[in-house]
Amino acid sequence: MKIDIFDTLEEFEKIREDWDRIYCEDQESHLFLSWQWLQKYLSHRHRWFVLALKQEGDAYYCAFLPLKVSTYQDEKTKLFCDEIRMAGNYGADYTGFLCRPGLEDAAADAFSAYIGRENWTTLTFDYFYTASSRLDRLLAAFPQTEFSQTSNERSNSDNIDNTICPYVTLPESWEAYLATHMSAQTRQKLRRFMRMVEASPDYRISHATRETIERDLDTLFRLWRIKWAERKGSKVDRLITLTREMLLDAFNQGALDVPVLWYKDRPLGVLANLLDRQKKTVMFYITGRDEEWTTPSPGLLLHGFAIRDAIAEGYRIYDFLRGNEAYKYSFGVEERRIRSMLVRTLSGRNLRNCLNPRSVEHVYERAVELHKQGALDRAEPGYRQVIHTMPTHTRARYGLAQLFDDKGEHDEAEYLYKGLLATMPGAGKIQHRLGDSQMAQGHYGEAAETFEALLARHPLLSLVRYKLGVALCATGRGEEALSIFTSFEDILSDDPDHMRCKLKAHEAVIRLRAALQGQQHEVPEPAQTPVSIASQPKVLVSPKQTLDASVRLPTAAPLLEPSLPSGISAHLQARPSKPGEAGSRIKH
Repeated sequence: MKIDIFDTLEEFEKIREDWDRIYCEDQESHLFLSWQWLQKYLSHRHRWFVLALKQEGDAYYCAFLPLKVSTYQDEKTKLFCDEIRMAGNYGADYTGFLCRPGLEDAAADAFSAYIGRENWTTLTFDYFYTASSRLDRLLAAFPQTEFSQTSNERSNSDNIDNTICPYVTLPESWEAYLATHMSAQTRQKLRRFMRMVEASPDYRISHATRETIERDLDTLFRLWRIKWAERKGSKVDRLITLTREMLLDAFNQGALDVPVLWYKDRPLGVLANLLDRQKKTVMFYITGRDEEWTTPSPGLLLHGFAIRDAIAEGYRIYDFLRGNEAYKYSFGVEERRIRSMLVRTLSGRNLRNCLNPRSVEHVYERAVELHKQGALDRAEPGYRQVIHTMPTHTRARYGLAQLFDDKGEHDEAEYLYKGLLATMPGAGKIQHRLGDSQMAQGHYGEAAETFEALLARHPLLSLVRYKLGVALCATGRGEEALSIFTSFEDILSDDPDHMRCKLKAHEAVIRLRAALQGQQHEVPEPAQTPVSIASQPKVLVSPKQTLDASVRLPTAAPLLEPSLPSGISAHLQARPSKPGEAGSRIKH
């Protein structure tokens, strides 16, 4: 067996012929595993992939399993964890995999072996047919000595069992259906209501067209919201958005029927039924009804007309999908059961302690967002996990270095910046941040070397020029600092950074000259002439080297507050930037 991976819509398009053939052959296939439904559903989503199985020597694929990766951050460990789930989850009432008949076990074994080589903490198998052996075969590859296996059934405050899926096997005629599937009382009521609607000019049933679909869906969700908004809470808007998106896709593919029951101009109820013409199945997906209207019952009428139309059009199944609500049993249903299982690593961490490759960029972006929000304790594990999974991820290293600066751990930041510069020696923005970190630690001589090297390559970086002057001043090299500050007068620019730095440099020159003059007057006898500070070549002095105390500016109290002549501030900040972006965020 050979598995190929498809994770783009272009690749998915190429396997449609094989997919459609297996879909027709597989007795367990359903609309939510159809190529048509998945193609639209996946087009709105990310980090999905399809496992395509092929037997050795066979030109055609024999099985498909659509999957999706999602990621969450563990609240206790703050580590990011990956979850692999069925690709149609949250839109589909059934999932599973497609397979050519007779190869079910071999396909399940091949799929589970591949999944075992992926990095994940949680593996979710939702909405598999209970009558099928496919789920058990998949689960067998994850023994409970190495993984935990638990039921993943969702609780329901309305006491509805969503593992039960009622459905009607439709006979050849409407009259046969009424005679064999309904009680005498319900049959009589339905006949009476249907005659009322068909005979009265005040009642009518419309079906959505391209001109009315938006209006009809608006009506559906307006009525649905009235009933469910309180129970669904903050999720209601997102549920409506995603469901509407899916229904519109189905409608545009000719796979959705939206009947609306009207009394004059008042909509009483709306159904949204998905149509699977290949499997001759109608799937009732969602409804909205006027809760103030009682007789005739909008739900009974709409489903009655929908079932009659389905029989007339040759459909064989009317599926009410998940949930054993009492009203469904008025239509003479049978029950199909589904189950959901959750497999989890015993450690609560991803297998191999690495992120899933499909999650690396997602976790990096999430770490950057947390960093922007100031949640450093939550951002740091993300940066670290990205680096552990992909050591060459320079943006994560850069982001982690900035985070260390924000935490005040400037030595760690310096180490990371130097590592980045070893592989990207021309990265000026990283070199700028390295100088900032060195300044923050009071390593002014090293910072001066860093800024001077950067300025040699980029002489128009005014902020770097100013910081170089500050660093030189803080190491006691006043004449060199003075030369740097006065050099702003030789540069013509209307850049805001330059103008700001030039103003600060002008102030620094005044105070630095006064400080140097004061030092000259403090030189002890017998020498009565001012001390001459020799002009230094452009070779910077290490902070560990000592200068004559009579010509050194004090360098006590390092870190962010170097002792400088009054008015010379190291707290000039770079243009604002975000974690993971260019520019300096540390103030000096």
